[in-house]
Amino acid sequence: MSDEGYEVTVSMSEPVIVGLPVVVIVAVGVQTLIMLFIFAKRQITRFTLRNRRGPHVSVGQGCMKSLRREIDRRLEYAAYIHHEPQLMNKGQKNGDEMKRSTDDMNRSNALDRLKELDKVVAGYDNDFIRAAGSNLRSFLIDCLAGPLVGLEPIDIHRFCDMHEHARHSYKRFGEREVEMFNTLLVKIMNVVAENTKKKPVSPKKLTPLPKKAINRPQRRLFMQESIDSSLITPLIQRKSSSVLISADALANATSTPV
Repeated sequence: MSDEGYEVTVSMSEPVIVGLPVVVIVAVGVQTLIMLFIFAKRQITRFTLRNRRGPHVSVGQGCMKSLRREIDRRLEYAAYIHHEPQLMNKGQKNGDEMKRSTDDMNRSNALDRLKELDKVVAGYDNDFIRAAGSNLRSFLIDCLAGPLVGLEPIDIHRFCDMHEHARHSYKRFGEREVEMFNTLLVKIMNVVAENTKKKPVSPKKLTPLPKKAINRPQRRLFMQESIDSSLITPLIQRKSSSVLISADALANATSTPV
């Protein structure tokens, strides 16, 4: 009798011992899933906040879709805006001039005088307006088919070398370099002035550049003042996914708010 009771007791206690590891495994699995869920949620939130452009609230949130597109277009175009400031202030005080070295002032004067050439070349035809920040050497080479007809290409390269020397080189830009720069500048301006007087009725245009295959056409956005109030430069935005919307279309828009 005692042996049979012992066997019954052992057989009744065995299922309790077998089910304990299962409970532990299920608890560990649930805890692991909760930790993975929290980690994934934090990572998604972090990448979302990092990839946004500015504040954590979308620009133009709650306004019409047309207005939001116009805002995005102008923000994207900000990267295409370039400006070449005047380095020497005409009303600068003598005390400020004393703080600058002679080499620095020579470089600033040389770079400022480049605007005189831009104004003379633009006076030949509005198609020969150099955009701010563009390559000077390529622009002058293209002008050989228009305002710089008859000028030797070596003079253009020498002038561009002096311009790069004044702008980027670590070497000294003294009186000798300033004189050489001014001589080449005056020579180029004289050639442009002579060609302007003998300009044909239909002057030659700039050399056409090879067009790159892009997914969408180029869009002419607006006019920017580049040299002075009488010379206006058209700026073209390339490879932009934004939509051009005129002011009239924006005012008459009947799109529902987003």
